[in-house]
Amino acid sequence: MDQAVFQTLTDTLSADINVRMTAELRLKELQGNPEFPISLVKLALAQECSISQRHLAAVLLKSYVDSQWSEKSSKFRGPEPPAETKAVVRDMVLKGLSDPTPRIRSSCAYVVSKIAHHDWPESWTNLLDVLVHHLKNGSTDEVHGTMRVLAEFVNKDITHLQLPLIAPVLFPELLRILMSDQVYSHATRSRCVSIFSSAVEMLYTIKEEHPEAVKIYLNPIFSSWMDVFLVILNKRTADNAEVEVGEWGLKTEILK
Repeated sequence: MDQAVFQTLTDTLSADINVRMTAELRLKELQGNPEFPISLVKLALAQECSISQRHLAAVLLKSYVDSQWSEKSSKFRGPEPPAETKAVVRDMVLKGLSDPTPRIRSSCAYVVSKIAHHDWPESWTNLLDVLVHHLKNGSTDEVHGTMRVLAEFVNKDITHLQLPLIAPVLFPELLRILMSDQVYSHATRSRCVSIFSSAVEMLYTIKEEHPEAVKIYLNPIFSSWMDVFLVILNKRTADNAEVEVGEWGLKTEILK
């Protein structure tokens, strides 16, 4: 199956229109095979392949998750893969969060967040533990990929009932990354602020119904975040245009 998918994807990139058309028809046939998404993940992660091949595999995997992963999806057209296939894909795609190629890393993060929308927490019980472990111990690439997942995760999938369980674990790691200006990029640190902001909005949305949530989970840490915000807002790098642009983006996210 792996070789068939590899050859078909290679043919879809051919300059010969007849080869491409044949490959696209073959691709539709392969999509019904339960091993198809596993082969896509393998190819997306195969660093010995060209970036164009890997990226195409990642894009097709995103499309597959949108249309075939779960019958609960509004875009579902089937067939849905078996539980065994899903488990293998979930395990493998997490490895893509540390891929050295940003395009692959971002695509894998998208796939993780899309799968999580359907499978977390019932079928993907350890996902949050894995993501927090990546934040604590991962490389800068792995942290970047994980942050992209969390941004989608907090915005779309975590409920007000789950947030109180997640906040005590997540907030300290986000603050640590935000403070580590010599380690992480402005983009990664900006995403920390965005995730924190989304969580704060959710806490205040439920304030009347659950007044203890803000008191327990936000009040004790808010001053620490504000102190860091003020340090960042007061800092300016005037002699490096690239750094200044990054600083501006981070400051804008803080002001929001």
